[in-house]
Amino acid sequence: MKVNVEDISRVEKRLQVEIPPEAVARAIDRTCQKLSHRVDLKGFRKGRVPKSVLRRLFKEHVEEEAIELIVRESLPEAIRESGLEPILRPTVEDYGELREDQAFTYSARVEIRPEFELPREAYVGLEVEKPSEEVSEEEVEEYLEALRYTFAEVKKAPEDHELQERDVAIIAFKAFEGDRPVPGHEAEALYVDVGTGEFDERVEEALLGHKAGEEIEVEVEYPEDALNELLAGKKIRYQVTLREIYVRELAPLDDEFVKKMKLGFESAEHLRQRVRARLEEERRRKAEEKLREDLLSKILEKVDFPVPERYVEFKIAQMLEGIEQDLQQRGHTFESAGISVERLKQRLRPVAERQAREEFVLEKIAEQEGITVSQEELEEKAREMARASGGRPEEALRVIMTYMVPKLLAEKTLEFLVSQARIKNGTAESEKKEEE
Repeated sequence: MKVNVEDISRVEKRLQVEIPPEAVARAIDRTCQKLSHRVDLKGFRKGRVPKSVLRRLFKEHVEEEAIELIVRESLPEAIRESGLEPILRPTVEDYGELREDQAFTYSARVEIRPEFELPREAYVGLEVEKPSEEVSEEEVEEYLEALRYTFAEVKKAPEDHELQERDVAIIAFKAFEGDRPVPGHEAEALYVDVGTGEFDERVEEALLGHKAGEEIEVEVEYPEDALNELLAGKKIRYQVTLREIYVRELAPLDDEFVKKMKLGFESAEHLRQRVRARLEEERRRKAEEKLREDLLSKILEKVDFPVPERYVEFKIAQMLEGIEQDLQQRGHTFESAGISVERLKQRLRPVAERQAREEFVLEKIAEQEGITVSQEELEEKAREMARASGGRPEEALRVIMTYMVPKLLAEKTLEFLVSQARIKNGTAESEKKEEE
């Protein structure tokens, strides 16, 4: 076998592979032997059909199977000979004609990790500000108020009631672009929690102050990058009928209300304490995430390297799969939710590129600092996973070894970066200014 490596870019290579005639003949023989046990031909016993007959009657099938066999068995060896380390499964781009007495050639595209310099001072001793972990009393009250809305009784509003925020509206609507209806963008009885923006905040705002039975018309202009391609960049006219209004009866946040929630809280004060603890834990987690994100941003500013396009596509596909699963859990598909997959891909691309660059930087730092995940750490992680899932540690270890080692290595590398950083503690006031 002859292997030649051609540069496409710094992160993409093309392997030109040549298979000698004798290896081609063996692949054809093996393919024909396998096929002869599967076909029934008059005048021949199963498994005894001559190769010449099979090649004449099943020419395309034999050639396709033989080529697949050749590539499957030779490509891993060709990659080893080339010294390349693919980050994705190589893709066969082209192949020549298959002839038993001639060499067979094919080419495969291989994506590799980018090579770049990353001096230690680019990631050790960086100064970053850690966001405040403080939770205000106002935030606790906002959370408790949201709970009151969640567990409030919903009753039909009096006839003269004017719609207010956090009322529930049952609406019928049709959407038009000019005089043309927007396909699939209509409903006869849609539940809208007014003021949440779950339907459309501009339409919801236009409904405020109206009574059941009234009709309104409102025009909404959508941005060019809206996910629904039927609406993107267009002025849409909504004709809405407010069919019914339901109001929430908010109960006072006392011990009786807390017991009716049936969530295991003993009193209103117990609920308040647990809410604060939960918000503080969430704030700590977000502060740590922001700290790491800022550290990585500072490092990425100091290094430049190309990212394999197909690896970015791979990351986008992973994100799309997660979004699709989330939609399915809520009883939707991309189509039923009015989401254009192509537009969503465009939005996800910068995120995917950033994730890829972070991965390569963390791998580089781990390599330079000798950071590894020991067998003991993997086994301990497997025991934790088994305890949480009720499974067996050896099964959990197989999952970890197959899917989680890169993630665990990245986690250890991030911990190292944080330990080497000069961290300033931020304040709630500075964060508010930054947000503004």
